[in-house]
Amino acid sequence: MLVLKYEIIELIEWEDRVKECCDCKKKPEDPPTGDCCYDTWMDEYEEVEAKFNQADKQVTELTNVLTYMKSQRDMWKTWYDELTKANELSRKICHQLEILLHQIHRIGKNTHLTVKAIDILYCMIRDFYMQLDLLKKKYDELINCIKCLNNPALAPNQGIRILIDDYGKKLELVIGTRDTLLAAFIGAIDVANRINKNISHHFGLQTIVKEWKKTFHCDERCEEKEKEGGGYRDQRGEYHSGPKKHAEGEIEDIGLEPDLSFPICNSEYYEEVGEMYDKDVIEVDEITTALLFETKERDKYKAWKDGLDAVIKAVDPSTRCATK
Repeated sequence: MLVLKYEIIELIEWEDRVKECCDCKKKPEDPPTGDCCYDTWMDEYEEVEAKFNQADKQVTELTNVLTYMKSQRDMWKTWYDELTKANELSRKICHQLEILLHQIHRIGKNTHLTVKAIDILYCMIRDFYMQLDLLKKKYDELINCIKCLNNPALAPNQGIRILIDDYGKKLELVIGTRDTLLAAFIGAIDVANRINKNISHHFGLQTIVKEWKKTFHCDERCEEKEKEGGGYRDQRGEYHSGPKKHAEGEIEDIGLEPDLSFPICNSEYYEEVGEMYDKDVIEVDEITTALLFETKERDKYKAWKDGLDAVIKAVDPSTRCATK
């Protein structure tokens, strides 16, 4: 006999999200707990946690790479600034050398004229003392003539003889200055000639300053060079397009050696240091952008994981169904 009879009045279909939640697909080694939604959330939590850990690891790696690249970029920037400062100082040295060379030229010209003037003065002094020697010769002839005449009117220390004797004494005094004057004059000639020789444009200071100007390439101006993109120079200085290939495990050699030439602004070393800095700036920007993206992804997974963790703790059967 049929006691109870059930009649289906209306068939209610499950919503898709409810059906998906209760569609348990637990692994055989991890049997379900009986709460299909809890099991589904646990599976989702494990998947999200794995993605979070991967994203966190990626953020850590990018952070370390970014720290290294920033230090390398700053190193290139510091060295490039030092080279720029050295170039500016070398330009100032060239300016000072130019001023010094101009002054040396003026001094050399004046010294050359001084030597010529001293030569003329020497001729004048020599002629002066030759005239004094001639006067002394005539004076001695006059005295000898007076002695030969033996005239009482021309006796010493009286009459006109007093004037003649006084003239002879003064003539002797003037002639006596010749040795002292000529010694000082010869010294002046020696100094003038040595100055003229030591600063002349043939072998002197002027030549040395010109050699320094040549060393610093003071006449050469800084030029804008087209940057060679994506290539490198070998030890012979030859340029190769494309990145330099390295064997596995080989330490990268950037190929830079401190080989400076003046002016520094036109040297290949200065240009390559600037290119290395520009390259690192671009790479730092790219890594920063990638780090920002990965950080957002990690934060997204962390928020997702924390939400699932809170829900799972709230519906955990072991806690919810525990008897007090």
